[in-house]
Amino acid sequence: MRIILDQTWPLAAEKDVHLRVLVGDVTSLIEDEAAVAQALEQLSPGRRAKAEAEKHPRGRALSIGVAQLLDRLLHEVGLRERDMSYAEGEHGKPRFSGSADAAFSLSHSGHLAAAAMLDRPSACRVGLDVQRISRYRPELVRRVFNAEDRAVMAACTGEAERERLFTRLWCRAEAYAKATGQGLQWPCPTPSPQAHFTELDLGAEDYCGCLCWIDP
Repeated sequence: MRIILDQTWPLAAEKDVHLRVLVGDVTSLIEDEAAVAQALEQLSPGRRAKAEAEKHPRGRALSIGVAQLLDRLLHEVGLRERDMSYAEGEHGKPRFSGSADAAFSLSHSGHLAAAAMLDRPSACRVGLDVQRISRYRPELVRRVFNAEDRAVMAACTGEAERERLFTRLWCRAEAYAKATGQGLQWPCPTPSPQAHFTELDLGAEDYCGCLCWIDP
């Protein structure tokens, strides 16, 4: 897997805590059955079962990709993904179960996989989302976004610009929903004052990415 983003942010609210983000292109995995089989053997039982449940090669490659990126982040703090077990919160937010105490978030879209993780135990919460540029959907915009966001999208001068802005705002909403652990809500709630956002530079015009962390 080719890494296209490797970035670290220090968190002002937590001394010596950093937020690490990796984004990779899984194209090489999609049609390489031998590499897929080898990768599956190196995953935790939970992540392996999730990947094997994917019916299409691209979905399987993306599921493997996020696990491999998470493994790289875990390895930096002396852990390995293959040794991890997982649990889910009330709204499906994944977390590590057992003794591991590392907040993380995963996302994938198109041919990109992404993982974010705090490198030390922290009360901060993390949410990450990447999206391939998607079709502008007026009915969804009316139902989901507030009046200010709707007005900005309506003012776009072209369809490509409008689709990119729509996807950026959707990424932001998804990242915040993942950070809170409460899932997407309609309409999107106003983020708390403790929430911080940064857009990811994915080096591709047809993708957007957003990272959110919420101070304790």
